[in-house]
Amino acid sequence: MTVGVAAASWAVLFTALAVAAFNVPQGATAGFALTAGAAGATAVAAWAILKFVTWPPARLCFFRDRLLVIQGRHEMRAVWTAMETVTLSDPHSWPDVRVTDSLTIQLKNEAPLTFKPAAFGLQPNACRDLIVRLRDDARLRTRLPEFDSVRDLQISPVVAGELIEPRL
Repeated sequence: MTVGVAAASWAVLFTALAVAAFNVPQGATAGFALTAGAAGATAVAAWAILKFVTWPPARLCFFRDRLLVIQGRHEMRAVWTAMETVTLSDPHSWPDVRVTDSLTIQLKNEAPLTFKPAAFGLQPNACRDLIVRLRDDARLRTRLPEFDSVRDLQISPVVAGELIEPRL
């Protein structure tokens, strides 16, 4: 976005300077050079707009302690140890199980997390297998980066003390 805005600004500036240069006697050489600069800036702006339009609508992030799904402005998190089931079946289709293209992660004491792996450029079966493997293999998860979002620390305050789980 920044590159596109900067390139469009430079294109406008070079175009204005080229017009001014052509209006000055003996300024045609500078005008052609400025026109070439405006054309280059326009090409960069078009490239940036194309990249922005084809930007993926969602992101899937794997960290040591959690899975992060970002779809637009909606952010969903699933801690590996809280995952119970990872399935491609519709959770409301029991007893007639119906396989879908949406991945549903059932979490302990939380609402299920559902997303379409195709939005991330992944095949549903491969995505499910990867998440199940990462959920079950703690040694494999140590190769993933740590979750250290400054935004996460700003939103959720640091609380000292032990975690209390409700027990029945």
